[in-house]
Amino acid sequence: MKHSHIAQIARIALALTAAASPLAAQAGEALIRKAGAAPSVAAPTFPAAKNLDYKVAWDITAGPASPEDAVAGYNEPANFFVMTDAEGVSRKQVHLAIIVHGAATQSLLTNEAYRAATGRDNANVALLTALNDAGVQVIVCGVALINRKVPRDKLLPFVKVATSATMARATLHAQGYATFTP
Repeated sequence: MKHSHIAQIARIALALTAAASPLAAQAGEALIRKAGAAPSVAAPTFPAAKNLDYKVAWDITAGPASPEDAVAGYNEPANFFVMTDAEGVSRKQVHLAIIVHGAATQSLLTNEAYRAATGRDNANVALLTALNDAGVQVIVCGVALINRKVPRDKLLPFVKVATSATMARATLHAQGYATFTP
């Protein structure tokens, strides 16, 4: 068998393995619901107000346990969508952002760039894409890109680059966002 055929078979096997992953098999809203799943709380006595705008941002710093794993912090905005949906809060009133820095920075690379850097597929691409499509701002710390030698031109196309995580946090706070660290 020629080398090109072996390489093609290896790529097909890798694609099938990625598709077998529970998160890779889903996309969009279905993936957000799966990643954000939480127990249902019946008849809360402190329900979410349906007349407020919710502006929430999360600092995501912890990277994956292994290169093939997803970053757990990306489940936080998905969970917030699931909770506000359950409470009947309109998505028009939900404004979310994630500020990525630290060990999580590399997880914002395209699949090709991540694979070149780690030898593994980027398990974060599907959820990050679904969150972006749902309106979540994905912001990365520019200093983290430099310090961790993550090439800016290899980031997922929707990632916004801030001067620093601190500046992103301050800007979002001035816009009325509450910031949490998972």
